[in-house]
Amino acid sequence: MAQPTAAQQRPGTTKTLLKGVDGAGTVRRTVLPGGLRIVTETLPTVRSAAFGIWVGVGSRDETPVLNGATHYLEHLLFKGTERRSALDISSALDAVGGEMNAFTAKEYTCYYARVLDNDLPLAIDVVSDMLTGSLIRQEDIDTERDVVLEEIAMTEDDPSDVVHDLFAQVMYGSSPLGRPVLGTVDTINALTRDQVAGFYKRRYRPSTWWSRPPGTSTTPRWCARSSGPSPPPARSATPTCSPPTRAAEPGRCAPPARSRSWTARPSRRTWCSACPAWPAATSGAGRWACSTPLSAAA
Repeated sequence: MAQPTAAQQRPGTTKTLLKGVDGAGTVRRTVLPGGLRIVTETLPTVRSAAFGIWVGVGSRDETPVLNGATHYLEHLLFKGTERRSALDISSALDAVGGEMNAFTAKEYTCYYARVLDNDLPLAIDVVSDMLTGSLIRQEDIDTERDVVLEEIAMTEDDPSDVVHDLFAQVMYGSSPLGRPVLGTVDTINALTRDQVAGFYKRRYRPSTWWSRPPGTSTTPRWCARSSGPSPPPARSATPTCSPPTRAAEPGRCAPPARSRSWTARPSRRTWCSACPAWPAATSGAGRWACSTPLSAAA
């Protein structure tokens, strides 16, 4: 019997799409009550996790006036939320040795992260916060405009990119698929904050999202982490973790004695096994505060 499509699957249910061997390679699809679709692949022998959120919005969904808005928006989501600054977003996964990036295509936009399996709750929290709580500030619009224009200039200097854009234009003509993903110099210069913010609110809805987190995390655990917003990281006015002179005190983060970069870019090596939470830098050199992004799931 054929499996129902994601559109046919009832919200709040999970379907096994592919049965693996001894649990490895099992692929399941879950549709959460809010419409978010999650596809998981279990790889129990791998101690890492890579997950992405695919938003079903690309350059084909733009009007001629908004050409380039999807890619522009991709840049803006990294610029800050109510809970995190741009620096917080960029350093959160760096601090645990992970990575995060995004790309825009004609039919979708993808935001993805790669981390150790124990840090999956943090990765989910950061990327989800970006997608649901971006501020889209005017100053960020102005700053990223120059960045996007530079990308367009770089594309025009690359013959292979030019050929692909010309091919799409000849193949699809004046339809949305025939327009460049990056937009043009004229359309990017003309985009306003209200236009981009409106596009964000109309298009970025859970029902248009796909998420795929392969790794050691099981489907029920991952879906529990994705079913609702997590509390903001705890902040401390005074440092609760400080660099010791010789050995770490139980429950305190311990930057290595010879590290010269721990105040700016912590790593997994900068905290002791007795500390149950990940270290997060606060304002001021050498100040730290322990915080737990997802108290239940961590």
